[in-house]
Amino acid sequence: MKKLLIGIAALAFVAGTTLEADAQERGKSHRGNHKKEYAKKYRKHDKAFHKQEKTYWKHAEKRDREYHKYYEKRDREYRKYVKQHRHRYRDHDDWYYGKRFHHRSEYVYFPKYRTYYDPYRRGYVYRRNNAWVFAQTMPSFMVGVNVGSLNVQFMANVPL
Repeated sequence: MKKLLIGIAALAFVAGTTLEADAQERGKSHRGNHKKEYAKKYRKHDKAFHKQEKTYWKHAEKRDREYHKYYEKRDREYRKYVKQHRHRYRDHDDWYYGKRFHHRSEYVYFPKYRTYYDPYRRGYVYRRNNAWVFAQTMPSFMVGVNVGSLNVQFMANVPL
């Protein structure tokens, strides 16, 4: 009985593999036509996609130029502000020159203390008596804190 079952299983296996091989052979002649039809059908989609891609990059370059102009204007205005108010040029605090902060142009936000550092005006923005306050010195509640190890976020703008 075992031999009969093994023989039937072997016969079924052989029959299945030959049918599968035949099916694969038949498909080869149709593959070339399928590729041509696919190419015709999607050629229009490819052209439209490339056109969209070109316009995207054109707008991206324009956006980058606008950002560059914005930051140049902002820098000029800051220098003008310093000159008008007869401030002397003030460097950043020592912690700002660490690896995490230096060479970044965004505002630094300290969520634990709800305080921003403004690298353009070189000062701190924080809430006092339900109002946003700007001070060039570190707020008293942050004095003595290792700022380099604090959790920070970089923001595009400040609430003040």
